[in-house]
Amino acid sequence: MVDHRGCYSLAPRPGPYGWSWAFYPSILNLPAGKGGVCVSATGGVSRPSPQQVLAWRRRALDQQLPAAAFPAGSRSPVLVYLWAMTIVAAATVFGFAINDHHGVPQAVQDSQRDFSSRIGRAMNLASNRAIDEFDRRVTRFQTGPRPADTEILSSAVGDRQTWTGAAIVEAASRRKVSESGVPVPIDQLPPESLSTITLLPLTTTDGPVLVRIVPFDDGRALVGLQPLTMRNLRLNVEGRHGIFMIMPDGVSTLMQGVDTVPSEQLTKVFGELPADGPSRARVFAVQEWSDRQLLAATAPVGDTGIRVVSVVVATTGDGTSTTRGFVLAVTLLLVAVLSATLMHHSLSRPIQTVLPLAKDDACGVEVKPTGRLWTAEANRVVDALTRPAVETARRWRPTALQGLVAAAVVTLLWPTVVLLSSQSSDAQPDVPVQLLYDVENRAEAVAEQLGNALETGLRTVSLVTSGSDSTAPADMGEALARGLADEHRLRGLFLVEADGRVSESAGRRSLREQTPLPGTGGIQLDRSIERLPVVYAYRTRTDGRAVVGEFDIDYLVGLMRQVAGRARVVDQDLRTVLDSNGFRAFQPVTDVAAAEVVVEALAGGTVGRSRDAEGQPLLIAAAGLTEASSAHLDWVIVVENDIALLHLPVVVTKRWSLLVAGAVLGIVLLTLAWQFYIFVQPLRRVAAAADRINRGVLDQPITPQRHDDIGAIAVCLEISRQIRHTGSARFGGALRVRGSEADLTTVMPKVRRDSRHARGVKV
Repeated sequence: MVDHRGCYSLAPRPGPYGWSWAFYPSILNLPAGKGGVCVSATGGVSRPSPQQVLAWRRRALDQQLPAAAFPAGSRSPVLVYLWAMTIVAAATVFGFAINDHHGVPQAVQDSQRDFSSRIGRAMNLASNRAIDEFDRRVTRFQTGPRPADTEILSSAVGDRQTWTGAAIVEAASRRKVSESGVPVPIDQLPPESLSTITLLPLTTTDGPVLVRIVPFDDGRALVGLQPLTMRNLRLNVEGRHGIFMIMPDGVSTLMQGVDTVPSEQLTKVFGELPADGPSRARVFAVQEWSDRQLLAATAPVGDTGIRVVSVVVATTGDGTSTTRGFVLAVTLLLVAVLSATLMHHSLSRPIQTVLPLAKDDACGVEVKPTGRLWTAEANRVVDALTRPAVETARRWRPTALQGLVAAAVVTLLWPTVVLLSSQSSDAQPDVPVQLLYDVENRAEAVAEQLGNALETGLRTVSLVTSGSDSTAPADMGEALARGLADEHRLRGLFLVEADGRVSESAGRRSLREQTPLPGTGGIQLDRSIERLPVVYAYRTRTDGRAVVGEFDIDYLVGLMRQVAGRARVVDQDLRTVLDSNGFRAFQPVTDVAAAEVVVEALAGGTVGRSRDAEGQPLLIAAAGLTEASSAHLDWVIVVENDIALLHLPVVVTKRWSLLVAGAVLGIVLLTLAWQFYIFVQPLRRVAAAADRINRGVLDQPITPQRHDDIGAIAVCLEISRQIRHTGSARFGGALRVRGSEADLTTVMPKVRRDSRHARGVKV
């Protein structure tokens, strides 16, 4: 066969019956001067030059060695490390840049959005509860015989606290047959609305209302009128805070507060707000104001089409500093380049330097001593390859692990400095005054919700008691189950004897201490049980027995968790009764700020704080229960927001700094672990094998540690070991490339060639 010079290669080749001579494309493992010939075109025969033999050996070796492509190469960890640090640096600049703007702090916008959403939810719950009660009272009049109209209207309006007016109207002529309370605006009702059960929002001269229509089967309809109201809110007078209600037809009504800007400007503001969807907040710039902006937050009132809008004048401020982000990013990149350089000189460069020397030695090239490398493992392998004639004392060199640890320490200096600067910074966030008003409103909202839940539970117990006052104790089970069926606030209803024993029950087992009940009714906390709060409502029957309903603590805590932040119920002894973050009942309040606001709130009113006694920023408010049925419990609701979670510029700066520092720490540790387990440990084993070769121990095979650069060095060392152990026939080749460390290489004896059976093998 003709080679690249136009010559034929004749080399011994192993056959099925021994060695035979054949035309072979290249001389792979044949050393110079042993059997290789080259036949010229003129018939002359010449041997290949040493350079050709070395080139052929090198080509054969390269074909057997593993190709270390990304991410298996020794350079991969450094490259990935640099790319990761670059991404973190870019994210740092981006994080500071997106918050670098002058305007209303995002924390104020978020708080106002939550404020308006809470008002919308509270109004929707109140209206739904009123509608359910209205339907329960009047739907029985839709068909069949009916009482007098006055009795129907009396049932519809009740105590006239929720439903202020009602009328019976002829559906066809829209004429009022009878009416009670506030006049119903029949002329504003759309056509055909009196024929179906429906709910309509309207705007009257007295404000926005909801109209409930219940048709009868005699061609008439009952129309009820419910005015839309809200509890008194704590509004920022200096910020000209106003609460508006926008009806589906676009008509707006000021419910509380003041007109923030002139009415024509308000119309433009309301027109820019979304007409549907969840709660949202939007900032409007006013040309006449340089340090203030108009903030409007809107939220829906259920599915009624009504929206609540909170409008306030908020003070503006600067955001985060993009310059700080650039400084952090540039310093991070400089530190990353320095540490990457240390990693390169500690691991990838020594490996890339040793690998060519190992290949040369495996091909028969004399390896001359080279300059000392940085790491001890690489020098030990080079010593095995160069075979120094005179044993010299080794100079101390750091190991690869020591160099990588040094690189990691250099990188970790950056997050350490960032963390220390963030913790030691004197900059404290200034809590906007609007946030203080909002947290006070949240405390009052929780107090109102808890008070309503307790009052409703007591009302349920009273209804069960009045409806079964003459029922025998043995027959009370059905009445209790019926009263508990629609009351999710209670965990159980019980009929209690005069001595406190439970005789009949519905729901879960009673947790109350079996003792006589005080008085004729009310809401009590069983103080004899210390492991959990047992709150119950009771009402005494005429026979001395009482109906007791125990409140579901999970339900009460769920009400507290509806507000942003941590909500607690603290009694007059400064003990925790309920806590939205989890609690152990009746543990003393250790927070000084919380104890101070509780003491002030027990005296009456709502108390808020934005600074503690030491001047540190905080956001806390407390309000007591105001419902008559539960005020005697002396409970105070404490709502607290963590300053570190607010979207204030100073807080965002610290948060991003800590986030970037944590990301850098994670990248460094992952890179160090990657290099240690994938490269350092196999390199240590290769260096130990090189030490055995230096000591003359040649009967222990060297297996490839991995299919990468370290594995290639191990293969070359194995070839060198075989050459020293069995001779030069192994130049440029290895008996096995793949395998695990437990697999052993067996050197087989050379099969003698029998010339009598030798025959040519066709190529």
